[in-house]
Amino acid sequence: MTIFETVREQIALPDVAQLYGISSRSGNVRCIFHADNTPSMKLYDDHFHCFGCGAHGDVTDFTAQMFGLSKHDAAKKLCSDFGISEYTVSPAPKKCRPLMTERERTQLAFDVLTDYLVMLKDFRAVYAPLDESESLDPRFVESLQQLDYAENLWDMLLDLTDDERAAFITENAGQFRSYYDRLKQFGRLRPKLQRGYTMRTPLKERTA
Repeated sequence: MTIFETVREQIALPDVAQLYGISSRSGNVRCIFHADNTPSMKLYDDHFHCFGCGAHGDVTDFTAQMFGLSKHDAAKKLCSDFGISEYTVSPAPKKCRPLMTERERTQLAFDVLTDYLVMLKDFRAVYAPLDESESLDPRFVESLQQLDYAENLWDMLLDLTDDERAAFITENAGQFRSYYDRLKQFGRLRPKLQRGYTMRTPLKERTA
């Protein structure tokens, strides 16, 4: 296991932010990649995403930006600050887990919704008609139809308690699955998310 895999496996981004004195509210912080007047960056366990400037990366990228380091030096700093060895090898994960924990399902829902929102905003900017005579691109139409609704879903997820959030994700599993399918269709699906659905989706959702 490389040093980068080690820090990704063993160190969660919210813990890094707390150690380095960055205050957060429900995982939201001021973006460290641009002059941010409002907390527009969201910290997840394994990555961050800024809805203001679009910055996206993992725990090593975050630390490198904070301290002006190379990615390798940032990874070494994380190992030192969190008291882990660069060469620690975690047990190999099981090849197949039929069920996800609630935390994993919540993380998956946030990841899918985050990437779908980014894709819709790209559609809105890239495929907007240049004049009134131009026919509307289906991708631009999708952004018109879905962007506000998807942003509302995001706001609702942030405002709910953990128990309410788990119930909400279950009730709207079909919606999140449709967003997942759209990401896959347009080649915007990260490998981690593909593994999430093919290996970890609860059986009752697979057969729905």
